[in-house]
Amino acid sequence: MLKYCSIGSGSSGNCHVVTYKDTGILVDAGLAGKTITSGIQQADFDIEKIRGIFITHEHSDHIKGAGIMSRKLDIPIYANLKTWCSMKDKIGNIKEENMVVFDNDKTYVLGDLKIRPFSIPHDSEDAVGYNIYSEKEKMSIATDIG
Repeated sequence: MLKYCSIGSGSSGNCHVVTYKDTGILVDAGLAGKTITSGIQQADFDIEKIRGIFITHEHSDHIKGAGIMSRKLDIPIYANLKTWCSMKDKIGNIKEENMVVFDNDKTYVLGDLKIRPFSIPHDSEDAVGYNIYSEKEKMSIATDIG
């Protein structure tokens, strides 16, 4: 079963955790690294199973802790090209192998999950939401669309 927890949602910071079997991902990391780590632990998720950070768009309330978490856990950050170009100078040094550029509307496999970014309207370079699939389930996360 897909498991989901919102660590933060709103103008003060956004971060969502999705896990399935041995794979976990963060959708956005717009909180302090300590807050994200604490939220993952309080939700009883294994931080060692977090395999990537998927960014919806480059606003600070979505990326504030992305660089910190990538460096701490040695995990990749996933974003489309326009988002990467807009956020790369805001998140600190990231290992080249942890900077993953994706194309919208294509499905990617990460461990036990399939992730498909889709375009959403927002006042940013190229905002996306995510469809996230397990073997038999699907959930979608889309922020800042109202």
